[in-house]
Amino acid sequence: MKILILVLVLLISLNLSALANVRLNNYNSNLTENISHKFSTIENEKAYTKSTNTNYLIKQGEKLNVYNLNGSIKFIGWNKHYIKITAIKKVFRNCCDLNDLHMTLNTLNGLSIETINNSNDSRARIDYIINVPRNILFGEIFTRGNIKVKNLPNDIIGNIRRLSNR
Repeated sequence: MKILILVLVLLISLNLSALANVRLNNYNSNLTENISHKFSTIENEKAYTKSTNTNYLIKQGEKLNVYNLNGSIKFIGWNKHYIKITAIKKVFRNCCDLNDLHMTLNTLNGLSIETINNSNDSRARIDYIINVPRNILFGEIFTRGNIKVKNLPNDIIGNIRRLSNR
């Protein structure tokens, strides 16, 4: 009888340990699936956007400076004597973060455009499309994003200095 009880206890122990391994393996695979799902959700997450436009009449000899931490900048040359700035704000966490992402303009010694991010969204950015006179003078252009230039003479393009940090 003692041997029978010992065999039963042994079989029950083996069965319980096998059951625990199956549950543990299922838990780990679910955890992996949940983590990969969260990463793919973040990558596919849509941005909340808001676009604004403003114009600035630039005088001969004034320079344009742009300080934009994360966004891209596209300069388009045209035959007008003012600058048209289209700022496209993009945030990814919360649409309310759009109110905490700002474009500031300083007109002391030319025009300086600066992006201020007071949101908690580290991916928040402003992408600029800036129409400029063909004879524009560039000062400092700072961005970690892309800079594109269209319809500007080569000597003007050569004056664009991209700074790596500010």
